[in-house]
Amino acid sequence: MPDSLMLPFHDWLVELRRELHRIPELGYQEKKTAAKICQVLDQLEIPYQSEVGKTGVVARLKADKEGPLVAYRADMDALPLDEANDVTFKSQHQGLMHACGHDGHVTVALGIIRWLKERAWPRNGCGEILFFFQPAEEGGAGAKAMLDTGMFDQEPVEAIFAGHMNPELPVGAVELIYGTAHAATNEIRIRIKGKGGHGAAPHLCIDPIVAGAHLVTQLQTFVSRTLPPLDSAVLTIGEFHAGTAVNIIPEEARLSGTLRTLTPEVRAQAVGRIEEMVNSLDRAFGVSATIENIEGYPAHINDSEKVDHMKSCVEQVLGADAAHISRPRMGAEDFSYFCQKWPGAMVGLGCHDPARGFEFALHSPHFDMDERVLDVGVQLMGQVLIQYIDKAVAS
Repeated sequence: MPDSLMLPFHDWLVELRRELHRIPELGYQEKKTAAKICQVLDQLEIPYQSEVGKTGVVARLKADKEGPLVAYRADMDALPLDEANDVTFKSQHQGLMHACGHDGHVTVALGIIRWLKERAWPRNGCGEILFFFQPAEEGGAGAKAMLDTGMFDQEPVEAIFAGHMNPELPVGAVELIYGTAHAATNEIRIRIKGKGGHGAAPHLCIDPIVAGAHLVTQLQTFVSRTLPPLDSAVLTIGEFHAGTAVNIIPEEARLSGTLRTLTPEVRAQAVGRIEEMVNSLDRAFGVSATIENIEGYPAHINDSEKVDHMKSCVEQVLGADAAHISRPRMGAEDFSYFCQKWPGAMVGLGCHDPARGFEFALHSPHFDMDERVLDVGVQLMGQVLIQYIDKAVAS
């Protein structure tokens, strides 16, 4: 990373990020985080709306001259995780941790605002930028909650952008994905009812554990034997609960898992096949089985034109070798809701120390970031926003 990218207010960014890191909060509980965001916006003299989608904050930075409206999103919730890092700014909230970089996302967004103001963009530029400080990305669909308020139905947003920490890449490198970037999610809950009894007399019982065990094994075959080889899906059964003692065949077993797919067609096909397998258990094992399919986030699809724009900015700010084109990821991202409403794109900001290499992934209790990524994020994403506006005006 070039030394020229270090900002004069680097220390301000670091302290802000560390202050946010100390106070991680779960989705829709981000009251301290939102209060800090509002405090900084007040200091920067930026108008905002709070309590949007429960705990979200939306700031508006408007130039003196009329022009296009663009948007930037930063999620702000944390994870239910005990932090394992021994640092001075370690989480002060037991059992909670910013292990996905959202403290950095908020810091970058606030840093962009300061950077634009110090460059006198409001006086010399044109247009307007909405900054969404979004709650509840980690499973709570905070993006949808903000949009469902109806407050932005009439906003003529031409593009929305976001950056997400990527510890797999070093600081100064950026991941770009064209088209589908993150998978759609479904939560699958299965209940298998049998007939309980003594473990020494299984012939007098109907064992739901045996039926469930066979189902888990069978479910692992539907991707390889049902879907076309070039289509992607992942099914993980993460919970299997049954029984109370070693010599009791229980009445029922409960299983739950997550399904990840990249297209609506594969999503529907996969759910249908899982339902068929579950419904066949009654004939094979004599149990009664039910399935509940809970749709989660839709697939996150980047607008290719917006990715082209971001790639151009990456090359300008960080150099031609900084852009890394990647394939879709099977993780989920509720930025997808914003991209369904407005054309948008997200990039992955490399955030590990090049001297140490990749060590810990997102959601690890050891996750941390090289804080130089804050400077990179501010300048890269700031350029993405103002250059997009300039191109829109020029066209």
